[in-house]
Amino acid sequence: MNAHILKLTSLQNDQVKNLVKLRNRRERDRRGLTLIEEALVIRRALDAGYPLVAVYFCQDHLDDDGRDLLQALRDKPGLQLVEVTAPIMAKISYRDHPDGLLVVADQRPVTLADLTPGEPALIVILEAVEKPGNLGAVLRIADGAGADAVILCGDGTDLFNPNVLRASRGAFFSVPAVTAPTENVLKWLSDHGISSVATSPAATDAWADTDLTRPTAVLLGTEHDGLSDAVLAAADRTVSLPMLGAGDSLNVSASCAVMMYEAVRQRRQS
Repeated sequence: MNAHILKLTSLQNDQVKNLVKLRNRRERDRRGLTLIEEALVIRRALDAGYPLVAVYFCQDHLDDDGRDLLQALRDKPGLQLVEVTAPIMAKISYRDHPDGLLVVADQRPVTLADLTPGEPALIVILEAVEKPGNLGAVLRIADGAGADAVILCGDGTDLFNPNVLRASRGAFFSVPAVTAPTENVLKWLSDHGISSVATSPAATDAWADTDLTRPTAVLLGTEHDGLSDAVLAAADRTVSLPMLGAGDSLNVSASCAVMMYEAVRQRRQS
């Protein structure tokens, strides 16, 4: 059991300054770290055996669940324990109303070579998705639908953005997530015999008329522009979702949910 607890009381402490710097993607990647907040998400990281480095806690903000989780974290060998004041917790937290726990964790990247597609495979591929909340929601949907992985290509938000982890409600720790160049992703699909289905408002084929029971990767694009011409051209099939109102497209996570659960429905029926 961890016995030694460091206490921080000054906002000018170097540890506090370094935690604030982790808001920046370049700094996170340089140091190979990320931040995890919210008790449910921290618990799922702990249960998944994710490499946690340090926990910062504020007694003033902890509720019963938080104290129980802190005790579980105390029992994790090698984890640094740091007690902070309420002003420090407010400064280092991503949240407007912190719940008294913030965990620093190592980034543990997954590569395409690490993925083992299921039988039949079900993959989500996101191209250049910009908003951490959308990426987190897609991870949560992929987890719920039993997808094998979420793969990111193109420019966009980074997997280790703390808001991605939080929006995923811990699914980040249960669904393999990979970032790779577009050409590598397309080759990986081909090498594994996985058919690609792109979503586009311009498509004439309906989502529900497309066979999703075979090994399938669903391709989803940016919030504003959708998929690039190159990815659309590389897709085996292109489908659309009906838009019966004034809008021309759904949020990327909503589109993901429709496609993933259509695949679940078809696979259960077959």
